[in-house]
Amino acid sequence: MTTLTTIVGPNNIAPKLKQATYQILLDSSYPTGGEEVDISGDFDYVYAITFGGNDALADNQYSFAAILPAPTVAVASDNVLISCHFGGTTGAVMEEFTNTGDLSDVGQLSFTVWGS
Repeated sequence: MTTLTTIVGPNNIAPKLKQATYQILLDSSYPTGGEEVDISGDFDYVYAITFGGNDALADNQYSFAAILPAPTVAVASDNVLISCHFGGTTGAVMEEFTNTGDLSDVGQLSFTVWGS
């Protein structure tokens, strides 16, 4: 289980568009398929997520991606996920972390959400 903290927002930045920045504390229990982040209290719909930098990301060749519902599908407590991939050991370009992967060395990862 991860801890999600709101850093700023959500703030209205344009008609029908708002933005918020969060921080997730990654631990040693990364689940296959991605970490669920419940932002359903802040957003009805999510259009994009970008990630902030972190020294451990480069040191360990980690890459994060957002798994989002379609723009016309409402945000729920379990349909916004952050997926972690790494440099890979089997020749794959980027392999996904497997169940109970340890991401505690990454620690806090910030990300910004745009939606409505």
